[in-house]
Amino acid sequence: MKRILTVSDIHPGSIYGMLPPNFSGSNGQPIGQNVGQKYLWDCWTDMCKWVGPVDAIVVVGDVVEGKQPKSRASELCLPLVIDQEQASIQILAPLIEATKPKKVYFVKGTPYHDDELGRSVDNVGQALKAITYEGLGVGTYAKEVMDLDVEGVVFDFSHGISVSGGLYRAVAIDREALWSAIAGKTGKAPKADVIVRAHAHYFVHVEHVSKHAVILPAWQLQTSYMRKNSRYRMIPDLGAVRFTVDGSLKAKGEDPCVLHKKIYDLPPQRVVHL
Repeated sequence: MKRILTVSDIHPGSIYGMLPPNFSGSNGQPIGQNVGQKYLWDCWTDMCKWVGPVDAIVVVGDVVEGKQPKSRASELCLPLVIDQEQASIQILAPLIEATKPKKVYFVKGTPYHDDELGRSVDNVGQALKAITYEGLGVGTYAKEVMDLDVEGVVFDFSHGISVSGGLYRAVAIDREALWSAIAGKTGKAPKADVIVRAHAHYFVHVEHVSKHAVILPAWQLQTSYMRKNSRYRMIPDLGAVRFTVDGSLKAKGEDPCVLHKKIYDLPPQRVVHL
């Protein structure tokens, strides 16, 4: 039996993303947490206790916020990407220390955040002694796609997924599961038992007869971009997902994978009183 923890979208550098306490930039200037970042850190610390020992951690992209060219860096608390990378290391290191995984893997996020060709996620992965692996895309410590065999149960990890625009958030990941079944049956891709995506910043779990498909929650509060698209539709979910895998059950025709989610409430919002 194996335990796999998955986290994604921590976005250090963003005023809405994570920032470790007592952080100092590369120029030596202390950068304090805002109210939202303190709340995220408290949730992160609690999550580190909830997880318990695991066999592996998979970090599924967007380990930094990036340069924010579209918003001209107007929502950055760490304008230098090198400082964002250092903050990412200081965020993930306590999680690794608390859960003591045998292996840590990284998957690349969007180029807009993880820098060109995923340079930042490679740097963070190297600093945290991540496992190198063969996969689709370029990079040493992170690829765009990772197919991970866990006791004969195949996990397909990739960051990107389209963000459903209608009422039904599960449409995109359900469609991904369907195409996965077709690709696996025709031999164009490994036959995945579990599909894991991120990027959308909300949690969805779709379960078919022989396949799980999951969109991971995030660690970034609602941004101006999200509010611009929809104040209500694009409200993020905060948290992480842990999988328990028993490969012996697959041979018996039973579900070898159990999903455990840890979702946190958003911080309370102030209402203006007349």
